[in-house]
Amino acid sequence: MDSLEQLSFRELLMPYLTIVQADLMSLFKRRLTYGWLIAGVFLEVITVLTATAFNYTSAVITNGLSYFVYIWSMLMIAVTASTVSSESGELADSIMSKSVKRHDYILAKFSSRIMYVLTIYSAITAVLVVGAVRLAIEDYEIYGLIASILLVALALVLLTTLGVTLSTFISNSVIAIISLLILWYAMTIFFPILDLELLSPGNMMIVLPDIIQGTWTKYDWITVISFVEISVLSTAVSTFYFSTSDL
Repeated sequence: MDSLEQLSFRELLMPYLTIVQADLMSLFKRRLTYGWLIAGVFLEVITVLTATAFNYTSAVITNGLSYFVYIWSMLMIAVTASTVSSESGELADSIMSKSVKRHDYILAKFSSRIMYVLTIYSAITAVLVVGAVRLAIEDYEIYGLIASILLVALALVLLTTLGVTLSTFISNSVIAIISLLILWYAMTIFFPILDLELLSPGNMMIVLPDIIQGTWTKYDWITVISFVEISVLSTAVSTFYFSTSDL
């Protein structure tokens, strides 16, 4: 009985896992991926080598992580905001011709894009952290360093979920990308002006050196909770919309 239940569970997960695998393979075969990795590693190496003579570890790592918020976010927006809209011509046929439920498809897209972004983030950040820890003036606390890396990762998950969500609601990839660019940089630059700094990735980068040094406040928890809530809510709303709307 248990084996039958396990088999049934695997069968239920198979369409989801198949889409995740196929999407990840497609993403990692792109020239954009290799270009991003090479440019990202090169930029982090330059950041470490040019800053270590005068800077502390917290400043070097904050500077390196800021590239993901201000520069590499543009690549993430291009990849995520076209997730569903770029496949709209093939989507109806693939769902109708195979045993793929709509929620399997959209949740697999969320999963694969998050895995893709976090994999590249982890690889580039590893180079930054190793270089900064070995060469810069030490002023970090290990748990603070880990917390800072995870906090930036959470911000990237937020950006990814918003991108996939917009691609679900907006059928035109160009409009979806432009909309997310405006939203992300409004959150990053203008939210602090509107007293919404706890929702701002830009404000997060301002407090990141303190977090690396081991200072964690209740406001940082509010930022974490807010990022998680927005990510979960956008995923839930887009999954419901995609599952109930006409293709």
